[in-house]
Amino acid sequence: MNRVFWGIGGLVITCLSGCATQLGPGSIKQSHRPYNDSVIETLNEQLLLNLVRLKYRDNPYFIEVTSITSSQSVEGSVGAAGTLERLRNAGVSAGSSFSDSPTISYQPLQGEEFIQKLMAPVPIQGILKLTQSGWSIERVMRLAVEQANNIHNAPTASGPTPSRPPEFLEFKEMAAKLDRLQETHGIDVALDGGEVAMIIDPSRINRADGMEIRRTLRLDPNGSQVILTDKPKRRRGPDDLYLQTRSVSGILFFLSHNIEVPTAHIEQGLVTVTRDEGGNPFDWNEVTGDLLKVKSSASPPVNAFVKLRYRGHWFYISDNDLESKSTFMLLNQLFNLLAGDIRKAAPVLTIPVG
Repeated sequence: MNRVFWGIGGLVITCLSGCATQLGPGSIKQSHRPYNDSVIETLNEQLLLNLVRLKYRDNPYFIEVTSITSSQSVEGSVGAAGTLERLRNAGVSAGSSFSDSPTISYQPLQGEEFIQKLMAPVPIQGILKLTQSGWSIERVMRLAVEQANNIHNAPTASGPTPSRPPEFLEFKEMAAKLDRLQETHGIDVALDGGEVAMIIDPSRINRADGMEIRRTLRLDPNGSQVILTDKPKRRRGPDDLYLQTRSVSGILFFLSHNIEVPTAHIEQGLVTVTRDEGGNPFDWNEVTGDLLKVKSSASPPVNAFVKLRYRGHWFYISDNDLESKSTFMLLNQLFNLLAGDIRKAAPVLTIPVG
């Protein structure tokens, strides 16, 4: 009899040990990755969705997952059946059930904070942070800046698709020159006396290149550094480079114009067609084609990095389009940089699951 009872006790301990493993480190290992993957996938789809919405002049809307609380439990049972006369033939049974009940909180981005964070220009310090964190000055400036002194980077593209082509070519060429100088460590963006400066290292670039870039920016060709500023012209010095930056909303509009749409939608007048002076359709690939390409297809795409179905068609970014994926990642970081604290102001929608 004692051996049977000890056997039942051992079975109970074994079940409880297994349950403890499930609820302890094992549960973190099993649930952390799926939650992480789901949040990332959802945020990517939401960002692409709002880009596509802007192409069609539909209202964008953002909802963030602010918290995930998971309540886990395990229920176990152990039973024994038999007679005292025949304990050797006693039957022992055990069972357990595991449940995971997550509660997810959503935060809509709206109201005054939405206007302040998504409509406010990217701060000059934001340009500094992004370039110092490893992003190329070319990609950052082409996305976040619409004017540098008198050089324009498609300022009319910071809103709904314009009917006329934007002015952009000189800025694009200038940003490419800055990128080449950055690759050779000839320029650096850093803080200098509390101001954000673009410092030119004459030991790493030849004098002609340095003078050329300063002439392009309408600056004194003999200086060694440039102060980046958003101050009005009357308050700027001879070495100040005025940057008029875009808002996150402006950046989203800027990138949305080059989204590929079905021919039928163009014929139905669902999107604006930009035309040159001769009345020919303007190719937005010239402006942002090397930054971000969003394709469309009637059938589900294969090997897509992110995809979604909208207005009866699929829109997606190819998984092997590394330039588009880089810009999409930078766009996410810009969004988080400016909109990260919106969740403090808006109401929270909490939904228990299960």
